[in-house]
Amino acid sequence: MSLKLIHSKPIHKQQQGFLLPLAIFIVVVMGVFALVLSRNTIQVSTSAVQEAISTQAFYAAESGAQRGMQVLFFDTTQALTRQAVDGRCVALNTTYTFTVSGLNNCSAVVTCTCQFQDETHCAPITPANYTAAAASNKLSSFYRITSAATCGSGNLRAERTIEAGSFLKQE
Repeated sequence: MSLKLIHSKPIHKQQQGFLLPLAIFIVVVMGVFALVLSRNTIQVSTSAVQEAISTQAFYAAESGAQRGMQVLFFDTTQALTRQAVDGRCVALNTTYTFTVSGLNNCSAVVTCTCQFQDETHCAPITPANYTAAAASNKLSSFYRITSAATCGSGNLRAERTIEAGSFLKQE
């Protein structure tokens, strides 16, 4: 038996550079995945911060409305008469800047509108017609407190508005 040697091409000439394009493709795909993951992480963190600021704005608006009701009904310097509360409502146009922790960088603009109500109609009270309206013998007054709060600044800013209503019937 004779051993016949087969002449073959060298191994390095059979390779066509397949791994280099594959490596470049993998690096590009992984880079795209890293970019997408980074953008999603930024969006999620921004969304969480915006949600927190929105919640702060809601509570600031609620606090402003409660403060407005306190000004209307719990003034210790005047009696709780319908005419006195009507006067406080007409005069209420205040901005509160909160300094308590949790509502830092928040403010609320609180206004009040008042209407007299009897059996037949409801008439708005303005500073111009307040004296005549207060002197009349109406049955009740309806008060609407509007509190518009703003928290944050720039792109991370939230605004919320709350309306609270109440009436005072004096016999």
